[in-house]
Amino acid sequence: MYLATLVVFFAVAIWLEIKFHIHLYKTRKERILITLIFFVIGVGWDSISTINKTWIYPGNGLVGIWIGVLPLEEYLFSLVVPFWILTFYKVLEAKFMAGDGERK
Repeated sequence: MYLATLVVFFAVAIWLEIKFHIHLYKTRKERILITLIFFVIGVGWDSISTINKTWIYPGNGLVGIWIGVLPLEEYLFSLVVPFWILTFYKVLEAKFMAGDGERK
């Protein structure tokens, strides 16, 4: 179930990016660097929290593939959710800033 939710979030972000002609990054290098930063922070945060037993993953709704101390879905979460949030923010920015003359 967790994986399906991430797939839906990713699909919605892609759809929003296409529908509203959103460009989150200026270059491929920028896209890779920013994605890598989000990924390292997310995986690091989740790993520390899992090791300290702040967060647990009981297995219900997980695919069952573990990499280190985290399930596969957590790695995907660190990639998909920041992309979704940035895309959604850019859509809102475009909608609300369209009449202000501040839009670039």
